[in-house]
Amino acid sequence: MDERLLTLVDNAIYNDEERLPLLTLGEARAAVELLQLLAAAPSEGAVAARHLAGNLARRLPADG
Repeated sequence: MDERLLTLVDNAIYNDEERLPLLTLGEARAAVELLQLLAAAPSEGAVAARHLAGNLARRLPADG
């Protein structure tokens, strides 16, 4: 596991910065799907990708 990537993701998730509306819902869903693909690959960044994908997916509205 690449600790540098996981630390970078944790710092992005758990800081108190103001959130900005930078993505459309479709772009956010596509980003989560791409992160999930990266998480499934046997690579150093897989754990960080899984962590970030899960955090972002929890904040998206449910499909309906």
